[in-house]
Amino acid sequence: MKVILIKDVARLGRKSEVKDVPDGHALNFLIPKKFAVIATPEQIRRVTEEAKKYGEQHEHAIKEFTQICESLKGKVVQYPVEANDQGHLFKGVNAEDIAKHLKASEGIALDASTVHLAHPIKDLGTHAVPLSYKDVQGLCTLEIVKK
Repeated sequence: MKVILIKDVARLGRKSEVKDVPDGHALNFLIPKKFAVIATPEQIRRVTEEAKKYGEQHEHAIKEFTQICESLKGKVVQYPVEANDQGHLFKGVNAEDIAKHLKASEGIALDASTVHLAHPIKDLGTHAVPLSYKDVQGLCTLEIVKK
């Protein structure tokens, strides 16, 4: 029986894939648990259209992220924070803080999941912050300064 997967199913396939599975497996497990629906021509057409739409959105997101990385190349973004006299921050700067600051100060909308920090920044100074989305890599130079 041909089914369209609604969710990722271990050892079977990913969401939106059309799979040929034994009737018992489809009728007793996949369909009742809402992991799949029967693959009718209408359902297959709908899934194909959704996949095409997703592909276009994915390409647009990659292009937009590439433009963001290009605009940040060679640019130093200042981030004023509270710090003590030794230059240590009262609160570490994490990926969410950086994404919010870039939105507020530069007008650059980045998702926090694209900012990759090994650990929060806890010192004043210039820091290279790696950015990545899918296969596109970028770098943001962030200068942490005392308020």
